[in-house]
Amino acid sequence: MKRLLALMKREFWENKGAFRTTPIAIGIIYVLGLLMAVITTVYFDNEFHTLKDAIRFIAEQDEGIRTRILYEGALSSAGLFTVALGFVVFFYLLGSLYDDRKDRSILFWKSLPASDTLTLTSKMLSAMVTAPLIFWLVFVATMILLTMIASAIVLVVGENPLTLFVGAGNLFKAWGLILASYLANSVWSLPLYGWLMLVSAFAPRIPLLFAVLPPVVFAVLQIWIDFLKTFTFKDNLFGVIGEWFANSPLILSGDAHEGSGPGAALGIPITDTFDHAVTIGNMLDRLFSYQMFIGLVITSICMAGALYLRHRATDN
Repeated sequence: MKRLLALMKREFWENKGAFRTTPIAIGIIYVLGLLMAVITTVYFDNEFHTLKDAIRFIAEQDEGIRTRILYEGALSSAGLFTVALGFVVFFYLLGSLYDDRKDRSILFWKSLPASDTLTLTSKMLSAMVTAPLIFWLVFVATMILLTMIASAIVLVVGENPLTLFVGAGNLFKAWGLILASYLANSVWSLPLYGWLMLVSAFAPRIPLLFAVLPPVVFAVLQIWIDFLKTFTFKDNLFGVIGEWFANSPLILSGDAHEGSGPGAALGIPITDTFDHAVTIGNMLDRLFSYQMFIGLVITSICMAGALYLRHRATDN
């Protein structure tokens, strides 16, 4: 366990620009965006008449409606963090085994008392746990700072931020669900993660090309062959990947919830395979499904291939 933790620390320090600097930069963008909006409002409305009217209008709304809107807004507020996290993990895994071979540092790392299995495990756990957790912590810190700034503005115009939005927004519940969705998506995405590590282990150069081109070529050939046989476009790899993405346990989009209007949703609600409402139960439904079982089989095959290639990486 100590060796695994040490390897994960190594992964963090070697990729701290992606793991740490990226979410901090996004947090700064959030804060600057709010400050610019406030400064612009003050510049054009130095008596705060428009702002006062807007806040008083919000304060006059039914508490239940205000609570729901604030809660759904809190669930959706991590959108930029979520997108950036996806890119960071994608390119981190794509280079996780390739970079060692490219700069020949693999000879040094393989000389250390850590097995290839432990090395691959540390890289996978860094993508599944370390990166999402750091992004989430920076997101929560950003939201706390934004809440403090918004509270100060509300106090200036003579309203109570505690009753207006801080106490009504269920912020801690929303933040907890965002973290749960990040961790659930790490499990749901294991087939993709395994494929990226397999590509990283064998690609001679430009791993992005090897990661994207084979699935695209296979799907295009599949569509073409099916069309020649039936003159129709049937399900193909593009459809499988699209449905897998749409059923993600990540909070990715919005949906019209019955009886409560629009709100945040898990994945993209264009399929009815799973319920897309943002709940822990719906996240677990995905992780204990036969789709997840098939995904774990694919992951095992990819990881076994990556491990085999890692063993032989210094033979040539």
